[in-house]
Amino acid sequence: MKKIIKKIFSLTNVKTEEGARKKLCILGLEFLFKKPITPWEKVKYVNHLLLSQFDNSNFVEITNEPYKNTSDSAKLIAFYLPQFHSFPENDKWHGRGFNEWTNVTKSIPLYKGHHQPQLPIDVGFYDLSTDKVMYRQIELAKMYGIYGFCFHYYWFSGKRLMEKPIFNFLNNKELNFPFCLCFANENWSKNWDGGNKEILIEQKFLDSDPLKFAQDILPFFKDERYIKIANKPVLIIYKPQLIKKEVLKNFVKELNNKAKENNFDGVYLIMAKTQIQETQPKEYCMDAVVEFPPFGIAEKVKPKKVKGVISRHFDFKLFNLENYILNKDFITNTDYKLFKTVFPGWDNCARKACNEANIFETEPQLYKKWLKSCIEWTKNNNNSNEQFVFINAWNEWAEGAHLEPDRKYGYAYLQATKEALEESQLKM
Repeated sequence: MKKIIKKIFSLTNVKTEEGARKKLCILGLEFLFKKPITPWEKVKYVNHLLLSQFDNSNFVEITNEPYKNTSDSAKLIAFYLPQFHSFPENDKWHGRGFNEWTNVTKSIPLYKGHHQPQLPIDVGFYDLSTDKVMYRQIELAKMYGIYGFCFHYYWFSGKRLMEKPIFNFLNNKELNFPFCLCFANENWSKNWDGGNKEILIEQKFLDSDPLKFAQDILPFFKDERYIKIANKPVLIIYKPQLIKKEVLKNFVKELNNKAKENNFDGVYLIMAKTQIQETQPKEYCMDAVVEFPPFGIAEKVKPKKVKGVISRHFDFKLFNLENYILNKDFITNTDYKLFKTVFPGWDNCARKACNEANIFETEPQLYKKWLKSCIEWTKNNNNSNEQFVFINAWNEWAEGAHLEPDRKYGYAYLQATKEALEESQLKM
């Protein structure tokens, strides 16, 4: 055991501008701390690291009974991240060949029982520079009751990022699956949080942008697969509050004009709920709001004390969602149109490493209860043509939010999705 620990860990003294530090190396990854790691912490961690490789107690095999859609089924839309391919900007900013899998595969457990790294099965470590894997993704999604994808769309005054997978999808009509877009109108930052630190591309949204964007997005709206409500293409604007009010008004006007010129009745605009305070969508010229957890959950759930942590100096927060889900703390009454959203899990350690990461613990049956409640709420509160429930996400692997199967749970979260749909239909 001592030899194994020495190979996995190394601890050396280093001098920094802030003073003396301990440099901890775990599996080739380096972290700086003021205090050393105790031997007992090392043993607990290595125990977990070794034994977790053989734990398949939570693994669920693929279903033999695909979901059977009915006319009154709620429509589940999963957010879809298109970053799983190399492109010049990421090569420049993060190193040649970088893509989302780079962060996923370098992740390590931060405490005993921590489900990291989260590694894919079935679809594998795919490359979205081609549309080949999308056939399998759509096949899986249909098998388990997913209605459509919502692709994150990155657009900066005419400059697109990560657009290749979305255009591959648009141009291949064999990929017969409903879809819509979410305009991710934040800064593109090195920390992937839309913040103002280390901005790589600033989201300015200029006065001349509304017409450009409307023209740019029109081919998607005109596609027969594009999701519409009341003959209006559905478009999510992630944070309309970041757009100047006058520019936003012009933006909405141009979108509606362009849609009406092409035989639509306008655009159905949805803003993401990313603020604690209630926001009326009409204030931002929007028609509705879509929840975007984990925004808003940390205010209702206290962080959990972590046991078996490899180091007390890792900077992360752990939340357990059992009471939040069982008590239905996610159910709120609003006087505006709301679309509910759930996630199968959330753990952005792969993206944040040990720097201000957040982990929201779920398990398949808890997720199933959450989704089932949101489906029932939607059936009771939304019109027949607005029976949409969103899932964050289909493939946010670096944030631990993915329906795609992994090595630990297999197809468990997809199975829970199917069962939530089936059981909600029986209840209604």
